[in-house]
Amino acid sequence: MGMRDSPEAGAGFAGKLDKSAMHVALLALALTVLLRTAWMCDDAEITLRCVMNFLHGYGPTFNADERVQAFTHPLWFLLISAATPIFGNIFAATFTLSIALSLGAWWLLLSKMTTSFWSGMLAGAALLLSKAYVDYSTSGLESPISHFLLICGFLIGFRYLETLERRRATLSLTLLSSIYLCRPDLVLIVAPFCLLILIHAHQDFRASARLVATAATPALLWTIFSVFYYGAPFPNTAYAKLGTGIPPGELIHQGFVYLFDSLSRDPLTLTFIAIGLMLALRQVAALRAIGAGIVIYLVYVVSIGGDFMSGRFLTVPLLAAAVIVSRTQLAGFAIATLVTVVAALGTVSLNSTILSGPTYSDRSIPATGITDERGFMFFGRGLLNAKRDTPDVVLQPDWSPRPRSVTVQVLCGWLGTNSLGNPPEVHYIDPCALTDPLLARLPAKYEPGWRIGHFERQIPAGYEDSIREDKNLLKDPLTKDYWEVIRNATRGPLFSIERFKAIARLNLGLLRKPDYDMYRTGDAVHR
Repeated sequence: MGMRDSPEAGAGFAGKLDKSAMHVALLALALTVLLRTAWMCDDAEITLRCVMNFLHGYGPTFNADERVQAFTHPLWFLLISAATPIFGNIFAATFTLSIALSLGAWWLLLSKMTTSFWSGMLAGAALLLSKAYVDYSTSGLESPISHFLLICGFLIGFRYLETLERRRATLSLTLLSSIYLCRPDLVLIVAPFCLLILIHAHQDFRASARLVATAATPALLWTIFSVFYYGAPFPNTAYAKLGTGIPPGELIHQGFVYLFDSLSRDPLTLTFIAIGLMLALRQVAALRAIGAGIVIYLVYVVSIGGDFMSGRFLTVPLLAAAVIVSRTQLAGFAIATLVTVVAALGTVSLNSTILSGPTYSDRSIPATGITDERGFMFFGRGLLNAKRDTPDVVLQPDWSPRPRSVTVQVLCGWLGTNSLGNPPEVHYIDPCALTDPLLARLPAKYEPGWRIGHFERQIPAGYEDSIREDKNLLKDPLTKDYWEVIRNATRGPLFSIERFKAIARLNLGLLRKPDYDMYRTGDAVHR
């Protein structure tokens, strides 16, 4: 007699097919939304200019005549640099990487991370209805690779805690520590989970030291390269945004404004983060560690004043909260309640997510200084609005060789978009200091109505002429001496002993700084 499947086996198989079909449907919807909302933000195009310079032999820097790390995400920079020659177009490479990594993170959350089908579907749907998460799943910034590394590192970490296979501990810690190469501050959100892995993996001091050294190797190697090549261990943007001189109390106030802005525009994001934190309190140690990382990171975000891009710094904590939800066994009533909350709050920003189209726009800049950055940029930098015959986000920038005569432009806003449309011979002086090694180390000029993320510096007297003529012509003696050390570090011959001495003096604080008050509240332009 032939063997027949039992009714239970058939029902189980049908159930698996139904679940797989729902996963596919959610991923297909996510892909559709990503294609319809794909865009390129101005800050991302600062990175793309660095990629173009790197691929054309000018070095991994923004201005061709100055070695400066103008991006916070070396891993993302390297991925785009590797993909651009393959695609033959820097925009195609960036969009493809962003969408592929974002879908990969969604798929891992739904199919591998979750311990409960409906909890996983709830977590995946919450990401799709979050305006912040949809916005920064493309944008050209590092969020997609950050999301992917976070999911992979947590997933392998959970597998280690179940099996205690040491190789999984090493791989998990290496992936999670590599998130430093996406944004250095993201290590805060993974630190408690990494500590938990280390505690479980501890055998003796030497074994633990080897494990830490192995995991930290990618970040350590880049830091060594950064000190050697750029003359500084951290991205230039870190010096520019964390050394503004703005009083901490004002920054903290602005940080809370950042959270309230998210609640008003996109109430689902912070609410779902809060749900994840509440669920973590009663879960296993691993989920509590992830919850602790979320809290630590949010405290940091508030302390630095948040950002001018609404929701940008909330996508990684949101994904971490989605991991907590996906691994929580929820009763039917709890699932129904959370589905109702997610659906109700998700409809508030539905026109920015699932229903978003080519006419999506919001170019307002409120008094808070926080904008819907995708709404601000989408008309000119959205994939749906791109035209093949215009230099927006379709045509490869022209980086063909030209006569090497330096042209100087002073520009803060729209720096990325403008600079990507100009040849490498143009040197941009950025008053917001993201790409300038001297201005990044000077305090911002204090304005009572300062805008977060736009901390403008006074340009020292003689600075434009100095850049144009490649000479130190600064008028203020202290600033002149200070910049001379920075010039040696960022412009001197790469293997010069004098340059290495300048790097040491700069990073060890062995030089006298310019008059703080002159740049903060005085007049540095005419002195």
